[in-house]
Amino acid sequence: MHFFDTILALALVALSTADAARILKVPPNHKAVPNSYIVVMKPGTSDNKFESHRSWVSKKLSASDSGVNNGGVRYEFNMDSQFKAYSGIFSDDVIRKISEDKDVSYIEPDIVVKLDKLRIQKNAPSWGLGRVSSIKPGYAHYIYDGKAGEGMTAYVIDTGIDVKHPDFDDRAIWGTNTVDSRDEDCGNHGTHVAGTIGGNRYGVAKKIKLVAVKVFSCDEDGGGTNVMKGMAWALAHARQNGDPKKSVMNMSLGGPYTRSFNEAAAAIVRAGIFLAVSAGNDGADASQKSPASEPTVCTIGATDSEDKIAKFSNYGSGVDLFAPGVDIDSTVPGGKTDSYSGTSMAAPHVAGVAAYLMAIENISGGAVCDRLKELAKDSVKGTPKGTTHKLLFNGVHRDRKKEPKRPKECPPCGKKYSY
Repeated sequence: MHFFDTILALALVALSTADAARILKVPPNHKAVPNSYIVVMKPGTSDNKFESHRSWVSKKLSASDSGVNNGGVRYEFNMDSQFKAYSGIFSDDVIRKISEDKDVSYIEPDIVVKLDKLRIQKNAPSWGLGRVSSIKPGYAHYIYDGKAGEGMTAYVIDTGIDVKHPDFDDRAIWGTNTVDSRDEDCGNHGTHVAGTIGGNRYGVAKKIKLVAVKVFSCDEDGGGTNVMKGMAWALAHARQNGDPKKSVMNMSLGGPYTRSFNEAAAAIVRAGIFLAVSAGNDGADASQKSPASEPTVCTIGATDSEDKIAKFSNYGSGVDLFAPGVDIDSTVPGGKTDSYSGTSMAAPHVAGVAAYLMAIENISGGAVCDRLKELAKDSVKGTPKGTTHKLLFNGVHRDRKKEPKRPKECPPCGKKYSY
């Protein structure tokens, strides 16, 4: 009899273990915020179940019970029916208890995320705008439809934006800050990205509204929780203040493959927002990066002015297309400009063209990336096997014979044509 009792007990333990949610590990050679976790519910979990679970965690596993300083639930990410999650500070014992809830899908450490680090060359020529509206390289004029992204909103998930920069014509506003109390761009990165998306002189979509979503502090590092908070805020803002299908989001950032990060990005796309993501500057396969490895986002590699893949650009089958990303001139705080390089600079070219097309063609979400790939030119040289050759093109003058003659020289003058 004792034998059968033992077998039954072991079976119950095994069943309990099998039902427990997976607690994922920190990827090799990467860091996580100590004792910080993201708890993801099973797809389809109702709002009532989610709230009930979160309340249980808050009550039963309060800060005094958590075993760590400032413990307990910190932030909630209720993006849609397929992605509900929350983050918090918990001890190992508390995390094990949470994992036993049948409605929890998995638990992931709060991985440290970084900007796709800049490469800078002072006083370099600007060429990216001309390239996205011409069949061949070397054309200096930027040709675009006069709507220029009017009625669209771009959420810049980054270091913030200098919203008073004169190139933004009062179209840039401060949205939210998930990291500190300094509502300013002390890293330059976000303002440079915003200038490429929608600056009057340096931007692709010159009439778009720009929203600063600061998720990095001045040291330009941050936990995935801060980035996801910014993403969730932007999604809620788009829903409350208009139509997500009239919004684009740019994320020139990334970290190691992180399941929760990818699923949050997928929720953004499901809502109808176009999401441009930098492929990364590791000279490696983008499949190991998040959110670049999420199939539904538009993942962007970088090229130089001769249409060659940039030496630093990530690659692989997960890269959707390439865009100018070497020696890109754009805005920086203080009313100034500077030239940066990186896939961080390539992605906002795509976000700008996406907004431009969405305003003209009434498309949204993942369909926009498909449309961009239809219009793109097979021009990129030197890509590894299995990587696309597609280079961003806004669709103006698809026939080379109709393309205006190239001037000998011209700054990014933004010459306007309708088509």
